[in-house]
Amino acid sequence: MKRIIAFTVMAVAALSLLSCEKYEDGKPSKDVRTEFKDMYPDARDVEWEAERGLWQVSFETGTPPAVKEHEAWYDANGNWIRTETDIIASELPQSVKDALAASEYASATLLPDEIEYVTTPAGDYYSLELMFNGVKIRLNVTEGGEVSMPR
Repeated sequence: MKRIIAFTVMAVAALSLLSCEKYEDGKPSKDVRTEFKDMYPDARDVEWEAERGLWQVSFETGTPPAVKEHEAWYDANGNWIRTETDIIASELPQSVKDALAASEYASATLLPDEIEYVTTPAGDYYSLELMFNGVKIRLNVTEGGEVSMPR
């Protein structure tokens, strides 16, 4: 009986450690954490870090084999700034591929490990890293076909 109780206590402790949030640079305010939890209630493996006056939170969603890795950014008041989701090249919409092919960067090589879907309050876009004339560049492409360099 003691073994069963000890095993149960260890299992509960291990599970609680898996669901804990990790904080690199202190703990974000309750407003920040509440906004995050409201937006991503199913987030797992959550890690917080302060960077350039914002809170960056890295986390995962989904279940294997469809696990997605994300980074979301919030200001100190809990206002959501953006979320970046890692995607694979096959997930790029055809409109994004067509826009890239019609741009001055048509000859560039897409770096498949450097593709993100970025959502912001102002709109969404795909952030792509390319090798163009021997130089790595980053482009933002909307589903509507707008191609631009990040600011």
